[in-house]
Amino acid sequence: MTSDGDLRRDLPIFEIYAGGGDARLEIHPWFFVAGRQYLGMTRVLPPGTGRAPAHVHTGVLQRSFLLAGTQAHYRKGWRTRTLSPGDDMIIEPGVPHTDPYNDTDAPIVVRSLYTPGPVWLLSFARTLGQALRDGKVNSQQELHLPHLLMMLGTPGSVTFAAGIPLGVQRRILLPAATRFAKRRGHAPAAGLRTHIFR
Repeated sequence: MTSDGDLRRDLPIFEIYAGGGDARLEIHPWFFVAGRQYLGMTRVLPPGTGRAPAHVHTGVLQRSFLLAGTQAHYRKGWRTRTLSPGDDMIIEPGVPHTDPYNDTDAPIVVRSLYTPGPVWLLSFARTLGQALRDGKVNSQQELHLPHLLMMLGTPGSVTFAAGIPLGVQRRILLPAATRFAKRRGHAPAAGLRTHIFR
């Protein structure tokens, strides 16, 4: 396994987005550590934010670290756990989880890295960042549910809702949610996604 220090260090930054309440998102483009390719995000989560629905990643391992703050909470499987400074949260492909969220009364900084890091995750990060910048996120500083479901339904997605069979999501739920979200004006971030998935 890769040294935690290698993944906690300053990483190259592709884009930075800032939102309300000092929320911030940095996107780390593809990089290699110990022969593994990663893509990631570092987020400043204001108090009481970052809680998103449970989900799974297909074919992608996620590692998360608390870089600043006293603690974060997350779910792995269906059990709530605590992420403390120095901990390494590892989510294997296909394991239902929630990302670390802030239920403290002070900001925290969380880094999540994905290996391998598919193009879809970069598109998702840019979409979340632009929504954050434009004030088009919910009270948790996450995508509104229709926007989130639209992103899960885009080609190349490696993220799906937890607890619902993937076949049902791919064939029925996400195509319908994508059509609904597009009618409401939601779209992936402009640029990268439109050139890769037509």
